[in-house]
Amino acid sequence: MEQIFYPYFSISMTYHIVLAVLALLVFGYRFYRQRKMYQLVLAIAFPCTLLPYAVNTMSFFYAVGVFEGLALLLALILSQTVDKRQKPSDSTTDTQENSSAEP
Repeated sequence: MEQIFYPYFSISMTYHIVLAVLALLVFGYRFYRQRKMYQLVLAIAFPCTLLPYAVNTMSFFYAVGVFEGLALLLALILSQTVDKRQKPSDSTTDTQENSSAEP
């Protein structure tokens, strides 16, 4: 099997596809189990790195790069704001219930 290299990717297309599908499966499963929004963003963003293979222009390559950067920034913001807000409220409820049950 011949490996295809594109001038702007440092790995072959085969490895790129395997890594993108693996990222989709891992982050998709993590979102399914934990329901954290940043995992959904990453599950969508990583496979989008395959789009430059379909449209072989440098301007599209840079547009996908900007999209990826914004998606990573959004995932970082979501992980520090929305997803952190959900966890402390659950743990404070558990702590209040446990402290009231003990004499």
